[in-house]
Amino acid sequence: MTDDEYNLVNEIIVDKSMIRKIGENQFLKIIPQEKIVQITTIEQEKITTPIKQIDEVVINAYPNKIIVYANQNNDNKYETEWTTIDNKTINIPLSDIKAIYTSLQENNVLTVDNMLNISNSIGMVIKQHTLEEKIGAIRDTL
Repeated sequence: MTDDEYNLVNEIIVDKSMIRKIGENQFLKIIPQEKIVQITTIEQEKITTPIKQIDEVVINAYPNKIIVYANQNNDNKYETEWTTIDNKTINIPLSDIKAIYTSLQENNVLTVDNMLNISNSIGMVIKQHTLEEKIGAIRDTL
């Protein structure tokens, strides 16, 4: 295998909500039912005041399918399928994060223009899937 040859690593279908802490008081959420990716910020001035939750939609679509490929240097590329809030499907062929970002920009689904949100979303899906596989393997040994 050469540096420019990519082999299939995993295929992931996103069929449930996911959440990941991305900052001191911020959480990234993928919500398939609403077909969005959002960032939730939790604020509390002092312990005696109520907690305030601010939700901001950052992508008017969600990654419902991610196929991961890697080369011998463990560089990843992804085939992704996104479903928009109006049920349009965006298929993005084998690409890096920057190309996925550009494609989503062209489809006008980014409400916050930040490539990190896309990278974090894809990373969260992959990590969650990996954890579920490991937990399944442990269950199988019990």
